[in-house]
Amino acid sequence: MDSQWAKESNLPRILGITGTIHGIALICVGLRVYARMRLLRTPGPDDAAIVVASLLALGGYICFILQGYHGLGRHTKVIPKEDILVFEKIAFCQAIISAIGALGMLKISIALFLLRLSKNRWYSRSLWALIVFVILYTIGAWLTFFLRCRPMAAFWNPALGGSCYSIHLFKNFALANTGFNIGTDVLCATLPIPIVWSLQMSQRTRAYIIGILSLGYLAVAMGITKSVFQLQLVSNRDKTFENSIQFWGFLQLNVGVIAATIPTLKPLLKKAGLSTSGDRYNQFDRQAQNTIGSGMKTPRSRMLYSNTMHAETDQLGYEMSKGFNTSIRGGTTPVYSNQNERSGSEDTILEQVVVEPRGIKRTTEVVIGEAR
Repeated sequence: MDSQWAKESNLPRILGITGTIHGIALICVGLRVYARMRLLRTPGPDDAAIVVASLLALGGYICFILQGYHGLGRHTKVIPKEDILVFEKIAFCQAIISAIGALGMLKISIALFLLRLSKNRWYSRSLWALIVFVILYTIGAWLTFFLRCRPMAAFWNPALGGSCYSIHLFKNFALANTGFNIGTDVLCATLPIPIVWSLQMSQRTRAYIIGILSLGYLAVAMGITKSVFQLQLVSNRDKTFENSIQFWGFLQLNVGVIAATIPTLKPLLKKAGLSTSGDRYNQFDRQAQNTIGSGMKTPRSRMLYSNTMHAETDQLGYEMSKGFNTSIRGGTTPVYSNQNERSGSEDTILEQVVVEPRGIKRTTEVVIGEAR
């Protein structure tokens, strides 16, 4: 055995890359919590779910560190048997905590967040169905680990004897779980597109919001890469050196956390003076006020419109005024609506525009002019 080969260690690369991405994810979650609790004071169940997901991900990274003391990053052939047993036991715990549990909580958080976008019936029902599906396949994934061997400890210590179902069947279960995660990532990134595209805003703004929501496709790419290594599960005899399945799975999780958190950081950008969305809204104001009432434009009417809108915008950093309706060329259209629900992401700026008013509608035209 080549002594140089035996001394090789991939541990710094594994811990360095996963630690960096995980650190960014934790920072993003911390900023999200600050924005929702301190700036907006509107924390929701989606925030709680992603906090749980990030804590479970932290548990997964701790597992990487612990595995580093028992052969992670080294060639399997040079690792003592007792270390291999501990390594496998930690890998079992990591799968339960982060690879399955954290990913499930992340998907639930994303779905709850997307529910803020619209009250459309098919859209809401689709997301609730997605949440139920995630819960079911997450429980199923846990069972594939807990029930694989009897006694369960035989999972990481074959010397105990007992009975385990085939490694090939276990691989198929793992691939199915990865496929479900990839599919739900695609759904979470795709479902909001028709809703956002129907909003009354510029095409550039719609494309920007859809682009933010589409960051989830990065997690899809990570999941596909992970599945490639899962196909090699049986034939790989040196899995401790690269630890590819756990490595890419952990990146998939944390990239998903980052992608799910970025849309909620709008208030922080606004506070830091890095947001330009206010200019787009001001432009929208100017376009709308030209058609208020009979179309007569006066300095006073322009001032009243601007003050009404910006009072709420200044308070929240991005939200629109409550229940403000304008009469535009003979009809009433709800330009901004809040419905007592405030959210911290740009993609919910005009969320209630898609809510259709019901019942009898009365239109009153008011023309404000200057006395002569």
